[in-house]
Amino acid sequence: MRFLIATKQKRYNDMDFSSLNLVSCTTLAYVGDAVFSLYVRKINCRNGFSTKELSRRCDEIVSAVNQAKIYDYIQKSLTEEELSLMRRCRNAHVNNKAKNAAMTQYKKATGLEGLLGALYLSEQTLRLDEILKLCMEASNL
Repeated sequence: MRFLIATKQKRYNDMDFSSLNLVSCTTLAYVGDAVFSLYVRKINCRNGFSTKELSRRCDEIVSAVNQAKIYDYIQKSLTEEELSLMRRCRNAHVNNKAKNAAMTQYKKATGLEGLLGALYLSEQTLRLDEILKLCMEASNL
């Protein structure tokens, strides 16, 4: 299935990373949240936990509080373009707030998710995998 950008009717995978500036940060974060959540579930399923324990562990890792820590941890490993996109998404206006996180933590989580969404949509799978591994390292997994 191909995804389309409504404003330009271009396919995401026909775009380079910088062209994703046409996509809203909330959209990138929406996709990035799904990517991160699925990756965390995949990693935790390998450990043979019960469903209840899988859910608890995944919720802890994908929380805004943990994602804010990841945001700070991975910055030194990012390119200038990746940092710029992550900052743009962090600074985007969001109407939501995480239940158990401060607004600064929530904004950092949005920035991280935006980066993951951009890498996924631009099909930079090797780089996405590198960053997801850094995320797990930051989460002590």
